Amino acid sequence: MRRAFSLMELVLAMALFGILNVMIFGLLQSGSRSFSIGMSRSSLQGDLNRSLARLQGEIRRSSASLLSVVADPSRVVDGCRRDGVCASSLSDWRANSSYSPNLTPLWDEYVVYYATMQQPGQLIRQTYRPAGSPFTQPMTGFTPATHMTDIPANHGFSTVVLAHHLEEFRLRYDGGSNILEVQLLLRRRAGLTPEGRRVNEERVQAHCQLRLSNP
Repeated sequence: MRRAFSLMELVLAMALFGILNVMIFGLLQSGSRSFSIGMSRSSLQGDLNRSLARLQGEIRRSSASLLSVVADPSRVVDGCRRDGVCASSLSDWRANSSYSPNLTPLWDEYVVYYATMQQPGQLIRQTYRPAGSPFTQPMTGFTPATHMTDIPANHGFSTVVLAHHLEEFRLRYDGGSNILEVQLLLRRRAGLTPEGRRVNEERVQAHCQLRLSNP
């Protein structure tokens, strides 16, 4: 004859089942938090690396005499600078028509990197092709109040957001040595650690010096 479960045995089994479910849910929640924090850090680091790689390549090839840097007290958000830089460039670096007979670049494009003023900010890259190329002077009108998105479309420009969650984009140019010093800081508010403690933010930053190769 098969014996049935008693009420006490059923209650005990249900309690053990509930405890097991709580433990499994806790492990899943901890793993989810770790994954979320890891993805946040990875996303910030990826934005930082891509932004620096593009900035380094274009600034180093640009002309020292055509470089303009905006670093003004009016472009400060919560004590962090939001500078901008405008450099000469070529629309097609591989075309023979982009160079003079002595292989000097015939600059036909300006490229601008600047940080927006909202919080959090964005790092923006824009190209600008006004009339009058090849250019022999820095781009006119590049000031602390410049909003490149206001440029008429017939001047030819394109816009790319390189990084979100930008905290600081600080620039300093030494015209004597043709070196541009760059500091880039990205910050993003994160969630909870696997232990349940609050993480206020994730931060990634870089500092580099870029020497311009063309006079």
